[in-house]
Amino acid sequence: MPSLLGRTAQTARFLAADPVLTAKGGQSPHEVIFRMGKSALRYFPPAGDAAAQRPVVISMPLINTWTIFDLMPGRSVIAKLNAAGFPVYLLDWGRPGDEDAERPMSYYIDGVLGRVFDRARRHASKHHDTDQLDAIGYCVGGTFLAIHLARHPEQAVRAAFVATPIDFHQSERLARWANPDSFPLDTLIDSVGNYPRDLMKTSFQWLKPSGMTAKWVGLWERIDVEGFPELWAALEQWNGDGVDFPGETYREYVQRCYLDNALMTGGWVMATAPVDLSKTTIPALVIGASRDHIAPPASCGGLQQVWGGDCDVKTIRGGHVGICVGNTLPATLIEWFDAREA
Repeated sequence: MPSLLGRTAQTARFLAADPVLTAKGGQSPHEVIFRMGKSALRYFPPAGDAAAQRPVVISMPLINTWTIFDLMPGRSVIAKLNAAGFPVYLLDWGRPGDEDAERPMSYYIDGVLGRVFDRARRHASKHHDTDQLDAIGYCVGGTFLAIHLARHPEQAVRAAFVATPIDFHQSERLARWANPDSFPLDTLIDSVGNYPRDLMKTSFQWLKPSGMTAKWVGLWERIDVEGFPELWAALEQWNGDGVDFPGETYREYVQRCYLDNALMTGGWVMATAPVDLSKTTIPALVIGASRDHIAPPASCGGLQQVWGGDCDVKTIRGGHVGICVGNTLPATLIEWFDAREA
């Protein structure tokens, strides 16, 4: 174990090499099989190309790059699913431009997700001899997926929701911040168009201010732990590479989810059709993270109260992002899909 001075020198040398600049996620072999606007459908074949499991469509959040599910070798949810025999179809929402600021939420939930399921089904029929799909949603991508499956329940046989907020009034500090008295939603979106990624990042940092110091302390304390500095750099690179939230979609998302809590209370009509999570009867799994300050387990567990089908709820150890780079999340997903027949 290095001395305090030696540990500090080792940390300084590591940072001097600018490891965040050279970190690169998304290394698992795959191909883009479909594009719609800025969005891309990425296909990751199962190990040996012979599917032992039903193909799965993954809906990632719009506000981050997709690579958190494929951060680096040994720290990849996708690679572990592939190794277990799952063909994976991952929705990369891309990066919106100014021209996307007026796209409504229905464009993404009905339009993009609808086309993605269609293309994934066609590809799976040709390459894996099945037209049935399972689904996984992470964070906001899971919220969008839940709404899509309620409006189009035929799309998936089973669905798992990871750190997915549903009961937004259980989102603790984030819910307290998102209220009309302190958050001028309409004025903001009317002024900026797309909600800026830097503003979003700052907001999340202030949800847990101690985290801004803890990350540096953590690096210093574990600089000599094999593999940790590289993981730290990869997470820093991913965390700094945010994505703007399309303006009109953000307006509806905050109004309906945070302010109205409409996934729990009802009354939400999107593009002339109601949003009602009881309309789908497929089995669902909710996975919450024990230390999640963005989508706390109570917020995620709200799905069990409004979902139309059986709903299992599990809480695993970790934070909102940290669970994506550990072994427990993919193991929990694989175990549930293996055990939950449908």
